[in-house]
Amino acid sequence: MSPIRDPIHGYIEIRPCIERLLDTHIVQRLRNIKQLGWTNLVYPGSNHTRFEHSLGTYYLASRVASELSEAERTEVEIAALLHDIGHGPYSHDCEEVIEKYTRRSHSDVKFLLEKEEIATILDELGISQTTIASQIEGKTKLGQVVNGTLDVDRMDYLVRDAYYTGVSYGM
Repeated sequence: MSPIRDPIHGYIEIRPCIERLLDTHIVQRLRNIKQLGWTNLVYPGSNHTRFEHSLGTYYLASRVASELSEAERTEVEIAALLHDIGHGPYSHDCEEVIEKYTRRSHSDVKFLLEKEEIATILDELGISQTTIASQIEGKTKLGQVVNGTLDVDRMDYLVRDAYYTGVSYGM
């Protein structure tokens, strides 16, 4: 696959195992989910998606995990790419209603990892769905890279959201 051009991180190289996950319906649907929900009503430029954010999170995770073993690096990269697959449209704005009727929150991703298209790829890679779910939830040491006090999710959305809304941060 050719590198993907991202306005925040530049060209992002996609490893073959990640490309297969990127092409799944569960990940592709993130192209249609706005990262900031209704925010574009105030900041018209904030039309970026959870797909773009997931790519950025994957990129940062691959940089952080570059010194890990191949297996650990792959797990961290997969967890980073898939960390937002539980989100629906306007999910933070509708969390209470969604949780009430589905009894699931956007962070409950294990059931999505068990869907055939994702499960098959993880099985072929020899990676358990439980391992990826635990990393997405930040329950492991490696999971702290994706969901911890200072994680790649936060590192990406702070810069990305500021860029697309036109506001500064860290001042």
